[in-house]
Amino acid sequence: MGTLVLFSFHPERKGSVPVDIPTGHHAVSHPAEQRYTLYLTFDDGPSPGSQIVNQLSQKDSLQINVFLVGRNVFLNNKNRDLFRNYQGNPLIELGNHSYTHAGRHYKRYFKDPAGVVADFNRNRDSLKLDNNFARLPGRNFFRMDTLSRDDISNGKEAADMLANKGYELFGWDLEWRRQPGKGIGVHTGAGMMDIVEKMLENKKTFLPGHLILLLHDHELRDEDFRKELEDFIQRAKAAGKFNFQHLSTYPSHHPSPSAIDSDSAAHLLNSE
Repeated sequence: MGTLVLFSFHPERKGSVPVDIPTGHHAVSHPAEQRYTLYLTFDDGPSPGSQIVNQLSQKDSLQINVFLVGRNVFLNNKNRDLFRNYQGNPLIELGNHSYTHAGRHYKRYFKDPAGVVADFNRNRDSLKLDNNFARLPGRNFFRMDTLSRDDISNGKEAADMLANKGYELFGWDLEWRRQPGKGIGVHTGAGMMDIVEKMLENKKTFLPGHLILLLHDHELRDEDFRKELEDFIQRAKAAGKFNFQHLSTYPSHHPSPSAIDSDSAAHLLNSE
């Protein structure tokens, strides 16, 4: 079984969109076929479970993004091998998740924005990352070109400073975890598919038509959770209206998204 942290939202019914009917036929309204883009992103690797991320990408020809922690890469030889496997997989796109992951002391970490930038630079240089994709540890911020969104927690100054240094910060629309907790429910692959569809149909994502899903490498060690994720992937493929893409295709030059109510901002609930 999987679990979830997500936008709180109020489903709204959407009307059918009429389509053009050739002359001589009775006009009938049909719902327009909408295609959506999903981005599978995994944080905190490499770790036990990263090999399963690799296997999933190859088995289903999935484009996946991973946000890496330098300290984890250099923790042991096994993790170095997992990192090299990621580097050698063209279906995996690498990103920067800081060198230290804030030592898991997030409030203290983000009180020193210059230190945050130094930590990300260290990770970039140590791993020889060839792009500027980044995700803050324990914070859900977006910063890319004209797009911006803040988390409810501290970190704004660090996010702004990283953006000024050329980093593109990717947050997420929906988080799926394997363990329940405060404010976190348990969801199957089918349940997650239903939530994803409703969020996209009701335009409850940062950018309409695009949904960034956050997962974590190490949680794929849980066989039940892994099976639910695989079921979700197969359901998305069978639906015929979802594409899995890399974040490098995310439309960063985009009109400002519609205002999102403060109570609908996705947040971490101390889960990272």
